[in-house]
Amino acid sequence: MDHDFLKELTEAPSVATACGPVLSVLRRRLDGWDERHEPDGYSLFTLGLAGLKGVKALLVAHVDEIGGCAYGPHAQGGYHTRIWGTAAPTFAQAQMQGFDWLAQSANEAFPVSAYLDTEGDEVRIRLQGSRVQPYRTGFTFRTATAITGDAIIGKALDPRITDACMAEAAIRLNRTDVALLFVMAEECAMDVARKAVTLLQREAPQLELVINADVPGSHNLGEASLDLPAIRVYEGRNLIDPSFGIRMSSALAAKGVPHHLTGAKSGSQTILFTPIARALSIALPSDGIHEASYRMSLTGAARCVDLICAAAETWRTGALA
Repeated sequence: MDHDFLKELTEAPSVATACGPVLSVLRRRLDGWDERHEPDGYSLFTLGLAGLKGVKALLVAHVDEIGGCAYGPHAQGGYHTRIWGTAAPTFAQAQMQGFDWLAQSANEAFPVSAYLDTEGDEVRIRLQGSRVQPYRTGFTFRTATAITGDAIIGKALDPRITDACMAEAAIRLNRTDVALLFVMAEECAMDVARKAVTLLQREAPQLELVINADVPGSHNLGEASLDLPAIRVYEGRNLIDPSFGIRMSSALAAKGVPHHLTGAKSGSQTILFTPIARALSIALPSDGIHEASYRMSLTGAARCVDLICAAAETWRTGALA
């Protein structure tokens, strides 16, 4: 994948449903695709005139990273906050950036500072910055992405590397019966994905396969290897169509597609899509997770694209119907 694209995608800030900066990057990558955008929900990309009516396979990833939002003024200056995805000290120890909830470009971001604050027994973040506006400023880490050899190091690799994988897989497949869905707010309000599920139930009568991809920390994935994507048939306590996943894994292994079959301690949004189609959960692990800087493998990302494409093509042939 293009390194400049990966750097832009991972450095851009997008939290919860404030995902304009990252969606702008993805739109440029998906030039020529039709987009159906639902604010505070999702962006859905299709090819051809049939739109959702002809879609049989759906590629899914979430675009939001961990972070927080400003609440009302703090008595000691700055603003109260709500945070999600990691503990308050992780934010306080890092360089941070803020941006307006309605921002559409990473160029609209501005520096902010996060300080530890206590309220009773709870440790919180107090946010300071001259451009912060209560209840409409989002914030997250400010980290320059580095690519060295096979390693990409930066913030927001969860979920942006799998976002890139899904975009590249969709472009490679180049099929009118394959759609691409980017969902918001997975890190803090997973039920937001139900907006997309409801749409698909109404308008995608031929949908048969959903492939969701996400990034767990390697400690959360059985037999994890950074350079090898996985089909996870268990996400935490949830079953992700294990019989189907096992059969798909066997078929792909017979074709020599690099991957492994596993389960994960952590979850993703896949479970929300299992009522409407057979589902595959693809995992690409990271070394570290939800930090200001951590590492993933470019080889793993390339193999993840291969795995997604091979799974979609295997389903298209009817071998697992």
